[in-house]
Amino acid sequence: MTNHTPPNDENRDESDDEAYQTEFDPLTDNVSEELIKAVATLNDADPAELALLSEFIDPEALDALFGPRPNETPRDTDGRVVFEYDAYHVRIDSSGTISLHRTETETDSERSLSDDK
Repeated sequence: MTNHTPPNDENRDESDDEAYQTEFDPLTDNVSEELIKAVATLNDADPAELALLSEFIDPEALDALFGPRPNETPRDTDGRVVFEYDAYHVRIDSSGTISLHRTETETDSERSLSDDK
């Protein structure tokens, strides 16, 4: 299981504009569970409070894509999947990296201005 910590300057890759990056072990971790834990950490929320991952992508297909083969051998691939999950742009690499970047959303001040009209 991967330990998720809130983003800070030490965890940030200066060559990449990602807000948060964490790693998982493709042989032992379910990538869908690790993604949910990472988003929960970023939102300081219980994973049960998050939007259902299945509304954005098939979690079983995601786990099958990045998990070991049925005979428990690692997949020999060099690929990635990119999609939106709730308020995040998600990139998952076959190397075992999950990158999350908050998508552009209406700020609270913009929202209250539009509500006043």
